[in-house]
Amino acid sequence: MRSSGHTGRQPRLPMQPPPSQVYTTAGARGTSTRNTNTTKNTRTALKPPPPPIKEKPTRRVHWLLPAGVGMVAMLVLWVLGSTALSWGIARYNDFKYGYPRTYQTDAVVGHNDSLQHKSHFIAINYNHQAVVMEMMGGDTGPGKSVSYVVNLMSSDNVDLAPVTVDFKDLNGDSKPDMIVHVHLSNQDQVSVFVNDGKKFRPTNANDKFTAPIN
Repeated sequence: MRSSGHTGRQPRLPMQPPPSQVYTTAGARGTSTRNTNTTKNTRTALKPPPPPIKEKPTRRVHWLLPAGVGMVAMLVLWVLGSTALSWGIARYNDFKYGYPRTYQTDAVVGHNDSLQHKSHFIAINYNHQAVVMEMMGGDTGPGKSVSYVVNLMSSDNVDLAPVTVDFKDLNGDSKPDMIVHVHLSNQDQVSVFVNDGKKFRPTNANDKFTAPIN
């Protein structure tokens, strides 16, 4: 008889997954993990770059703008320069001619005078008139002084214009004639008095000058 121990079935052991399945599962997890990282890297690599910053367009200045600014600046400088020049001339005339404007000179003109006793002339700007006083031979006695008057042209600050006189033979009679200059701001007003041998007289239509006044 066979022993019953030889005829009994051996107990089954718990089923273990094959080694290949374990490796496959691990490999699958590893693959899954690697695929996830690769997807993240791919998304990062495919992310579009930020749009470029648009620079504001530079506005071009038209050439007329600096030209206009330069012209305005020149005009302002010209006005300021003219004002400063006028002020400087007025102050110089204040120092030289005083106020009212007065000028004096001596000359030999043949009116009872000589090199030793010249006639004395005083020119003054007074009450819109140029008044020239002649003291014949330097004598201030009665009958020895004569005045000549020139009405002044209308002008700005005409009362500040100096009045001067000089002497020159204009008609060729060998007697010096008197030229009165009124130095206005924009021009000179010139008047001529003809020497008749005794005093000066205003010019008339019969007078012919052979020499230039200036």
